Order: sequence, then C-alpha cells, then structure tokens
Amino acid sequence: MAYAAVISLKHTILRLKNPTINPKLTKSAYEKLELIEDVLKRLDGSINSSINRRVVYALDAEIREAVCKLQDAVESYVFYHHSLPPSDSLADNGVNQEIDLFLKVVKKLEEEYIRELDNPSPGEEDGAVSLSPIHDDFAGNKSTTIGLSDQLEKIINQFIDSQYQDRRITSLIGMAGIGKTHLAKEIYQHQLIVQHFDIRAWVSVGPTYQPKNILVDLVAQIEGKPRNLYMGEDMDKLLQILAKCLYHARYLIVLDDIWSYEILKIFLWDWLPSYGKGGRLLVTTRTLKAAGMAYGSYVHQISFLNNEESWNLLWQNVFAEEQSFPPQLEKVGRKIAELCEGLPLYILAVADVLRGHDKTERYWKKVADKKTTTFIDAYGKISKLLYSSYEYLPQHLKACFLYMGVFPQSYEISLPKLINLWIVEDFLETRWLDPLEDMAMRCMKELVSDSVVIICKQRTNYRIESSKLHSVYWYLCVEEARRSKFFHVLKNLTDASRDSVESQRRLSVQNNILFGIKEVYESMEAATLTARSLLFTGEDHQYPVRICLNLMLLKVLDALAIRFYEFPTEVLNLLQLRYLALTHNGELPRSISKLQQLQCLILRRHHNIKLLGDPTNYLPYPIYGARLPKLLTLYVNAESCTKDVFRSICNLRKLGIQIELHPDAAETLSCFQHVRLLDRLVSLKCVIVNPRLRPQVVAPPDHLSEIPWCLEMLSLDGLGYSSEYMSAIASLSQLKLLKLRCSAFQGPNWKVNHKEFQFLEYLLLEDLDLVLWTTDDGVCFPSLLHLIIRHCYKLKEIPSQIGAIESLKKIEVVDCSPSVVASALQIQQQNRNSSLQVVINSSWNLPR
Repeated sequence: MAYAAVISLKHTILRLKNPTINPKLTKSAYEKLELIEDVLKRLDGSINSSINRRVVYALDAEIREAVCKLQDAVESYVFYHHSLPPSDSLADNGVNQEIDLFLKVVKKLEEEYIRELDNPSPGEEDGAVSLSPIHDDFAGNKSTTIGLSDQLEKIINQFIDSQYQDRRITSLIGMAGIGKTHLAKEIYQHQLIVQHFDIRAWVSVGPTYQPKNILVDLVAQIEGKPRNLYMGEDMDKLLQILAKCLYHARYLIVLDDIWSYEILKIFLWDWLPSYGKGGRLLVTTRTLKAAGMAYGSYVHQISFLNNEESWNLLWQNVFAEEQSFPPQLEKVGRKIAELCEGLPLYILAVADVLRGHDKTERYWKKVADKKTTTFIDAYGKISKLLYSSYEYLPQHLKACFLYMGVFPQSYEISLPKLINLWIVEDFLETRWLDPLEDMAMRCMKELVSDSVVIICKQRTNYRIESSKLHSVYWYLCVEEARRSKFFHVLKNLTDASRDSVESQRRLSVQNNILFGIKEVYESMEAATLTARSLLFTGEDHQYPVRICLNLMLLKVLDALAIRFYEFPTEVLNLLQLRYLALTHNGELPRSISKLQQLQCLILRRHHNIKLLGDPTNYLPYPIYGARLPKLLTLYVNAESCTKDVFRSICNLRKLGIQIELHPDAAETLSCFQHVRLLDRLVSLKCVIVNPRLRPQVVAPPDHLSEIPWCLEMLSLDGLGYSSEYMSAIASLSQLKLLKLRCSAFQGPNWKVNHKEFQFLEYLLLEDLDLVLWTTDDGVCFPSLLHLIIRHCYKLKEIPSQIGAIESLKKIEVVDCSPSVVASALQIQQQNRNSSLQVVINSSWNLPR
C-alpha cells in the first residue's frame, strides 16, 4: 500500500501553509514522492513480466513505512503548532530533520525497487495463477453445469453457425470462481464442437504469461507432439508452423484466464489468420478491459447462481455419494447455500468443509448462524485464487477497493458516501483537472469492470448508486488491510487488544458496544499517533457509549451509529478532521469553525427522541456562526440556510436540508433565498419530515436566479408548492436528475414545454396529487433515460409524447391507476426504440 501512502502524503504537503518548515525540503520531498509514484506505477505495466513480487512487496512495505513515518511527523507538527502555544525552534528542526532523513531512506529504497523491476530476483515461476484443489473439483464436477446450461447452448449455437465464416471472438467475463473456465471446458468438450471444428487448442494464459510459451503450447497441441520439441525454435519459425496448420482450417482456440488486452491483440493482429472457414476464439477473463471490443466480438457476463441453483450445487457436493440429502437438513441447508451469495467455487469450498463434519441439523444450524469457522475455512481454501484479483489491480484502485472492507460483510454501500470518504481519505490523485467526484466514479466503474465489486443499484444512465463486496472479497479486504496496517476491524474484545490496533491507520468498529468496555477504550492509546479514521459501522446503538476522541490526527470520524446526548466538545480538538458524522441531541457549537479542514458534515438526531412543544428545536441543528470554507457536503435544517452561513461555506457542492415542523409554527421557512450564493452547488435535497401538517411551509423560489445555475441534481419532498413554480426549476440548464415526492408540488395540472428540461435524464414523480399531465407538440424531455411514477393515484395517464423520446430506456409505474399502466404499455408498443423497458408494480387487478 505504498502508493496510497504516497498519494496521501502528497496531499498533506500541498495543504501545508506553515513557513517554519523548510520550503526547500518540502519541495524536495514532494518531488521525490512524485518520482516514487511513477516508479510504483511501473508495477502496473509489469503484469506479464517475471518479476519476483514477494521481493517487490517487501520493498513496497518499507517505502510505505517510511512515507507514513514522515506523514506522522508532519501532521503531528501541524497539530501541535495550531493547538499549543508557540515554542522554540526544536520542533521545527525536528520535522525538517525527518524530511531530510526521509529523502535519504527513500532514495535507497527507490533504487532497490527499480533494480528489482529491471532485473528480477529468482524465485517466482511464470504462468497462470495456481489453483486450489477445490477449483480442480469444480472443473471435473458435472453438477457444476447448474446455472450455466442456457449460456452453454447459446454459445455453442454461435460457434457452429455457418452463416459467419470470418473470425469471431467470444469472451466469458466474471468474478473469480464464478465458472468461466468450467463453462469454457464444457463448450470445448461438447460433442457438437468436437464434430464441427477441424482444430481445437486450449491455452492457459494467466497474469504472468510469456508470449513464446503460449505459442509453443499452441503449436504443440495443434501438431499433437511433445512441447519440448518446439522450445528451441524461434518465434518466426513457430508462427510459420501455426499459419500452415490454421490455413483454411475451421479452428477453435481457447485463451483461458487472460489479464490484459495485449495478449488478445497479439493473437488477433500477429498470430491468427483473419480468413478461413469460421475460426473461433474463446476467451475467459475477470476484467472487461482484457476482453476488448474487437470486430466480431461477443461478451457473455457470467451471473451468480440464484438461491435454488446454489442449494442444488451445495447438496449434490455434500452428499455426492448418497445421491440425496436428509430432508431435515433442507431448510437450514438452503440458508447456508444462500450465505454463499451465488458464487459456485465458494459453494464447493463450503461443501468441502461440511463433508468433513457431522451432517446433523444441530451442527448445520451453527454453521448457518455463523457460530463456526466454516465460511472462513472455505474462504481459506480459495483465497490464493481470489488474491490475484487484488494483486493485479492497478495501483490507483487498490486503496479504493480495500477501503470497502471497513463496512460490514455484505453491506450495501451508498456510493455518494463512499466517494466522500475516498476523497477525504486522500486516495485520489489530483494530477488531472477533473473533479475528484468524477475521478472517484471512474474508479468505481473500473472496480466493477475488474469483477471485484458488485453493483446493487444503478440508474438507467448507468450511474451507480450503491455497491457491495462479495463475502469472499470482504474477507480478503479485511485480512489484507490488517496485514498492511491499512485498516483494522474491531468486532470482539480480541480484535481490540493493544497489539491489534497499534500502528493501524484506520479503525472500523463493527460492534459499537466495544467502546463501553474499559480495556478497549484504554487500548486505543496505541493508535493515538497513527489512526486517521475512526468509523463506527455496526448497527445503531441506542444507548450512549464513550468513544476515544484523543486520536489527535483523525481525518474521518463517522459516528452516526453512536448516540450522543450533546455535541462531544472533544471533537473540536481534532483539527485535521475532514469528515464528521454524528448523531446527537444537542446544539452545534459555534466553535465548530475551529475545524477548518472539514469538508463533509452530517448531523442527525437520534430517532427515538421526540421534542414536543418546543418550536426552537430542529432536525438537525443550525450552524450559526460557523466558518467552514472547505466544506463540500452538508446536511442541516432550514434555519441554517442564511446568508452568513452560506457565505462561510461557499465551496459547498452537496446540500441536504431536512425540516421537522412544529404544529403551531406559523412562519414560512425560506430555504432558497440565499442558495444562489452557493455557486458550486451540484446537488440539492430538501425534505420535510412531517409534510401533512400544512401546505407550502417553505417559501418557493421567486425567481430562477435564486437557484444555482450549475445544479445537476434536485430532490424536493413535501414542500407543497403550486405547480406554477415549476418554471423556476424547468429551465435549469444543467439539471440531470429531478425527484418530486410527497406533494412537493400541488395542483391537478402540469403542462411541460418542449424547451424545458433539455438535459434531464432521470425523473421521479411520487405521491403527488397530479391529475392531468400534458406536453406541447414538441419533444419534451429530449434527454430522458428513466421515468418513475409511484403512488400518483389521481394521475390519468402518461403523455403519449413521452414515447417520442429516443433516449428513453425505462419506465417504472408503481401503484398507479390502470389508465396510467395502460398508457405506459401503449408507449412501449408504439416506441420505435425496441429496448424500452416498462416495469409495472400494481395493487390493482390488471388483465394479464
């Protein structure tokens, strides 16, 4: 994790404004960090080389340690300089000496690292990733055709289709252990394939392939002779033999487990003839980038097994000899299978563990309740195969991937929250001009493309809303992060020992009651100078517990799951804090302005607290007097939406306003009057918690100028505006997403002009009293991709002109009248875009 440490320290140096630290030394340190960054990136370009990665990783760990040591020294100096009275120059000399020592140590490590990349040490064999015995069982197990039969038939039909005589490429893409290689073998060995092709060859590539070795394997198989006969031949001679064999032949070549597009390009451009009688290339890979998109390409994404398929695969391998299973084990067995989350290799590993234990209902219940080590033991059997997916990730993705392990197992992670955390943790390089949010989104898409992250929710425009890790990758992240001191998970008393937390960069508390134990609280002292993040990611804890806030260099404190009666004033001493999320029932002090580095502030009240008869209490509390110029994300109440507050947070990009109304409150609140001061705002959300008390409790914008022109996402809930105010929103030139919920606008009619909402891609209408929705003669919403209508019971129909939108991909209708459903289906029938998807969820008895 040296790369992540280097990027983080670069950010730290860029934020330095202290003249007492020698500027020449800091400049030298920054330049050296840039050189190291470039050197570390060379590992990405060495995916097919024979470097000894064990030696490289040992050097990587030493570089990381040196970088972290300097970061501790610099940030400790900054902390003491701002929080304590001025002292003599000893501290200044100390940090300057640390920088000087860092430059000497890192120069030596850099030279050793480069030497190893250029002249690898012996000790690591080339070739494919070594597989576990479980993987071999998978390859030879006939029951593992479960869930693959449809794709098997489809691909075989594509291969033997005589309509296409040109060369065709088919790629099988998916997570490690999902069955790509097994499916490829089923295709390769199928009787129809054997009969159809004149020549068949199978090459296992792997991440450390050598082109000549692959060519030798290929020629030896095709000619049916021993491999060693060709080892002495040069490449030109081997290519001549290959060309002669494949000339006008109908061939099938399987490239199993490729990791980069380079080897595929070699085959397509240099080795294989483009003519012939129907040559086919079958590729298996974990990453979409490796498959490429050459002419004549087909891509098959291998899916996870469903619950029924998972259970069938499990019992057929636990009870392989019996050919059946005891009925009393079915219910608990299905639960065990479901916990494998549809990954075939993991199911087989769990089955292998279960075979070695008592096949009793009592024991299986313990397994299902995770009171045994069955799932961890199963992960251990396949961990080496999985680790390569992390090992060969590009350097800039490794920290982003590992960090997802701070959340609980199988947890659905909100992408906006994750992006905020990636940014404040300094994982993202700022060398490009793109906003950090866009860079973070690209990183997430790359992780999905590399089959290590699973999408949970995604918009029609393919923008990811939430994601998660499969359990096997969660185990990998937690294990690797603990080993590399990247983060440490605390779930029990053993995890919280002093030795466990010492030198850890981040602490993820997934059992929030732990901090109520004295020994745990005291052991946190071991992380005082190293911990940068403290995240409470377990279930909400309704009773207050004392948490350790003497971790003076914290950047991230996520304590939403912990309840405070009052704002913990110790937080104000955390001067490096950039992300603060709290649940408390007190006021926010003006002295929050001390936290000048704060970028994200999230405050909420404990959900069990109901304040009655006191109109001065709001949810969350105002931030009067706060000066937080670096704040990017804020969730507050309407009382905070003042001119002074917005001027003090003028760089804000995301604003959430949550309002809890008091029954006797007569004054109309104003949210929008000063929002125009936030000229960098891209996302605005305004929610009334109890909107039924009275209409229009928030003053609407009088003019378009009150809403920032750069706004891209707008969500309004319960505001009760008249539909005439829609014009103030309709002309926002950058608006891409609009969500209107719970009488956000009131009135029976809404007419849309074709000049409005020119760039809107996502529209949600939910719980509105809208009756007649009409448009003019032009094409309205010309960029719309996704339309959702929920619980609009009075609405008569969707305008037929919606069907003229060429970009539209999906319409969802949830519990609306039959006439709305009918209009949606009619639009689908009349739409020229055959890919338009219409999803109906209705409580009405609709004709089938």
